[in-house]
Amino acid sequence: MVKSEEIRDRQKLANLITQWNLDHYDLFELSQPNEGLEFHGVVRFYFQDEDHNVVTKCIRVASSATTKEVVDVLVEKFRPDMRMLTANRYNLFEVHINGEERKLLDDEKVLYVQLNWGKDVREGRFLLRREGAQTASEKENNPNFKRKLSKREKKEKKKADKERRMNKENVDKNGGVAQQLYDDAPESSFTRSISNPEAVMRRRRQQKLEKKLQQFHGQNGQGGTLKIYGETLKPDIPYKTLLLSTADTVQHVIKEAMEKYGVDTEDTSQFVLVE
Repeated sequence: MVKSEEIRDRQKLANLITQWNLDHYDLFELSQPNEGLEFHGVVRFYFQDEDHNVVTKCIRVASSATTKEVVDVLVEKFRPDMRMLTANRYNLFEVHINGEERKLLDDEKVLYVQLNWGKDVREGRFLLRREGAQTASEKENNPNFKRKLSKREKKEKKKADKERRMNKENVDKNGGVAQQLYDDAPESSFTRSISNPEAVMRRRRQQKLEKKLQQFHGQNGQGGTLKIYGETLKPDIPYKTLLLSTADTVQHVIKEAMEKYGVDTEDTSQFVLVE
């Protein structure tokens, strides 16, 4: 029983890693897990100083590495002299393009945090910052940093402020650090994270559709769409439409419906179809 659970856990992890590798550049591929469920890969990290300068480093990380261990390595990689500043403490954040940010706990496994981004098909970056460091916007609002601006500077500032407001219309008010990081370090062909999550989702749906159509072709076109009503799962979404073949089992239909509703599909035995 224990052995079968270990095999299932390893297969689940392997599937997540395979999907991650499909969505990312070869440089940032993750290795397949060994019998101890250990894996590794190259991860890109960002460092933002008090002057709002952003630099990046790529390091190889093991799945067993904790946030604290990774931060210790990053401090040495980004600026060796920071090790001498023992009074300072540095934290690692995960930030997302929608403005969300979260400080990682010291004992969290960084590679697992990153892997969950791929599971959710969302954009993410790791940002190293000094504890208590001010962002550029915080400095701008600090009276100690203000000085009288020239007419030209006032005009440029007004234009920049207008552009900033337009760019942040859809960003949560607490998402300043995340938004600044994406503004200051835009995506490139070398960037580790998914450059276009929506495109990835469209591609996955297209691949799924093509696979299903091929299945129909092999069954002489036997199949079609079916509405599955799941108001008990999400009252605001009365039903989902599935593309099914006559060979699909009830268990398969339940799993497909759960995926459509965004419900964890690990235990489909807890759900039934009612006519």
